[in-house]
Amino acid sequence: MGYNLRKKRNVMFDREKLKETDEYKRAAQEEEASRQHVLQIQSKEAQRLRKRIKAERVRVQDLERRKKQRLEEMRETQKKEMFFLFSSWRDEENMNLKDRLRMEVRKELSKLEQSCIDMASLLRSLGILIGGSLCPKEVHAAYKRALLRFHPDRASKTDIRQQVEAEEKFKLISRMKEKFPCH
Repeated sequence: MGYNLRKKRNVMFDREKLKETDEYKRAAQEEEASRQHVLQIQSKEAQRLRKRIKAERVRVQDLERRKKQRLEEMRETQKKEMFFLFSSWRDEENMNLKDRLRMEVRKELSKLEQSCIDMASLLRSLGILIGGSLCPKEVHAAYKRALLRFHPDRASKTDIRQQVEAEEKFKLISRMKEKFPCH
């Protein structure tokens, strides 16, 4: 046993001596440099991998954002199409209603036109007040008031019947002005 212990000590001593040699030190330095080089390569690879992962994450986020944007655009387009279809249908319904109302109002006004003998009687039947003397100046002033009252731009935009009545009464008053000059 003593021999083995001595042999182990000699081996350890020889190793320590070997470590002190230039060749061992150079080999240790080369090995350390090799390890450092491997670590640098691994660090660069890890950095490239992190960049790729980040770029992939950004790409996926961008795809998701564009997908949401396209979905929103499609919804907006559908809303516009539905609004257009509804408003076209509503406009068509309003036009049909306007045409029907126009026919009714024209019938009423044609009866009124036939019963009037002058501009003053027409204006009175439309509810426009005229002074008692019926001089041309008063009839002309009442005519101007009637034009203002029944001007289509002043009619209610929400009440289709009022719009049609205003248009037709305005036309009637203009026609009657040519037929019965008031000054």
